[in-house]
Amino acid sequence: MIRDTVFISHATPDDNMFVRWLGARLSGHGYRVWADLFELKGGTPFWVTIEEALRQRAIKVIFVVSRQSVDPARSGVRNELSVADALKKSLRDPDFIIPVRVDDVPFGEFPIQVHQLNAIDFSRDWGARFIELLDTLEAANVPRNQNDRTAEFEAWRDGFTSKAVFVEEAEERVLTNWLPIAALPSSVNFYEYAGSEDVIRKALQGAGLPHRPFHRLIISFLDLASLQSSMPPSNTLLFRAQVPLADFLSGKTAAVTSPRAADARNIATHLLREHVESHLVSRGLKRYETSSGAAYYFPKGLVTNDKVAYLAASGKAARKNVVGRSERHKVFWHLAMKVNLTLGETPFVRFKPYICFSEEGLAAIADAKKTSAIRRRFCMNWWNKHWRQLQQAFCAFLVADGQNIPISLGAQGLVLNGSLLELPAARRMSDDLALLEPEDAEDPAESEIDEYGDDDFLLEEADEDASEAAE
Repeated sequence: MIRDTVFISHATPDDNMFVRWLGARLSGHGYRVWADLFELKGGTPFWVTIEEALRQRAIKVIFVVSRQSVDPARSGVRNELSVADALKKSLRDPDFIIPVRVDDVPFGEFPIQVHQLNAIDFSRDWGARFIELLDTLEAANVPRNQNDRTAEFEAWRDGFTSKAVFVEEAEERVLTNWLPIAALPSSVNFYEYAGSEDVIRKALQGAGLPHRPFHRLIISFLDLASLQSSMPPSNTLLFRAQVPLADFLSGKTAAVTSPRAADARNIATHLLREHVESHLVSRGLKRYETSSGAAYYFPKGLVTNDKVAYLAASGKAARKNVVGRSERHKVFWHLAMKVNLTLGETPFVRFKPYICFSEEGLAAIADAKKTSAIRRRFCMNWWNKHWRQLQQAFCAFLVADGQNIPISLGAQGLVLNGSLLELPAARRMSDDLALLEPEDAEDPAESEIDEYGDDDFLLEEADEDASEAAE
């Protein structure tokens, strides 16, 4: 019989939830998976079935190490491990057994058969360690079925979903990554100019003033004085028209020839985004060019202790590091944001998180080849919850009046809401979905400590007088 099956040995029923999660994902990646909670049916001879699968079909045995499975009283698990250990020797495969640790069982209490084997520690981070397990199976040349495995995957999924109701008829508040625009500028200005077109455009670009050329006109939200102050004395701008923003976006203006609606919306979006980016620079953030646009990062020392206090979605106070040190990679990491802006029925700005690195805490390393590998390793276990917390801290840094983020456009203004948009959902996912991701996704400050040492990733710290408030 061909050995093509990954056998999962575990304590039943204590570790069933993890095995359902793991089995479904391995099956989805093309591996043939066997576990007793799915394969044993009513009336099936118990030990004959397990022993046949283990002795005849298993190419690797994943031994789920938990406080329950290491209990000497669990004879079934110990019997499976004993057979697997014998097979390891007869197959001359020292890596036949792959231990995976799923809780806080001390490594010193591992059964003797796996005591000296390298265990994959799922106790903190299921997602990242699953990738490590996939790498282990691939390196061992465990066969994967490249054909359609839908039926097998569905069987695993059905077994998983049959244990819990996923969706409940109950309202849930969903925190988005949208920052609503509380107030847009009321109008757009058109200017004529006398003199060299190239000189004027270079002067405006050099001053970093958001504008767009349109034929022999300049379109900008800025007032004439703000623009003219950057011009050489020999070049002047002349006010031509002021158009209500709604008319400009519709492409219907009577006072001046203006772009069509689609072009006008793109121009307005681009100008407003540039104003937001200029505001970030005015607050002390540094510009960093990426392959997909500019990002704006915190230099070391911009905020006290490189931490930003914010109010979490739960209403509790917390602090988040925006600059830190990785001793493993000998670099500083910096929180950065890319800016996206959308003009629609609900206009909003989205700050997209990004991480860049520096050697001394100030100038970001520009070599993408040097930083891309560090970024993948550094951020591989930053779950959505952590990124959202960074966005909340970033918004709190920008808030000026306790509620909003005002951005000057000369005589006009753009105002962003200081809090991420919350939306009501008519249904909510049940707690069982926590199986798809660790219930409390770890920050690198926590998940990397065991592997690299206490000082490697200093990321989040609650206020001393509110240690229980940190999310």
